[in-house]
Amino acid sequence: MDLTRPVVDPPLSAPPTPVVGPSAAPPPPVDVAAPATEEHRHSGLFFHADLGGGYLRTTGSRGGSTFAGQGGAFGLGLAIGWAPNDEWALALEGWGWKSLSASGLGPYTSVELQGLGLNITRYIVPVDLFATVVVSGTRLAITDASDNVEEAHSDIGFGLRMRLGKEWHVTPWLGLGVAAEFFLSVNRDGGQTLRTLGGGLLFSCTGR
Repeated sequence: MDLTRPVVDPPLSAPPTPVVGPSAAPPPPVDVAAPATEEHRHSGLFFHADLGGGYLRTTGSRGGSTFAGQGGAFGLGLAIGWAPNDEWALALEGWGWKSLSASGLGPYTSVELQGLGLNITRYIVPVDLFATVVVSGTRLAITDASDNVEEAHSDIGFGLRMRLGKEWHVTPWLGLGVAAEFFLSVNRDGGQTLRTLGGGLLFSCTGR
C-alpha cells in the first residue's frame, strides 16, 4: 500500500451505490362509502292539486224533448287530508270541470260541474302508481259564456271522480304526476234529470 496516497472510502474503483427511488406501486385502495340515496319520508300530511283538459257531455230532457251539450273542458282539483302510511291517503277534495262550449241549456251559456267529496287514494310503492276515487256531492252551474256569471244551478246530486296515474318524487316529500281521469254526475233541476259524463288528462302536484 502506498502511504503517500489519500485513502478514499469507498475506493474510487468501487462501483457507485445505486439510488433507490420511491416505490412505483399504487397506493392501497381507499374504501369510499356510496352516497346514501335520499328516501321518501312519510309525514302524515297529504296534499294534492291537479289541473288538465278533457271532454264533458251533459244530457237531459226538457218539455218532452232531449238535449245535449258536449265539447272540450278544463278541470282542476284540490285535496287536503291525512296519509296514515305510504300506501293510503284520505282527504277532503274540491273539484270542478268547466265546459268550453255551449251547454244546450240556453243561449250563450256553458256548464260547470262542481264537486266536494271524500278522496280515497291507494299507492303502489315503490313505483308510485296510484288510483283515486272521490265520492262527491255535485251540482251543475249554468254560467254566462262571456263573463262566467252564474245564472242558475241544479240541485245537489251524486258524483264520482276517478283517476289512475303515476308520480315522480322531486323531493323526499313532494312529487309531480300525470293521470287519466273519468267523472260522472247525476243531478235534478226542477222536473228534469241532468247526466254528466267526461274524462281527461291531468297533471298533478302531491305532498305526502
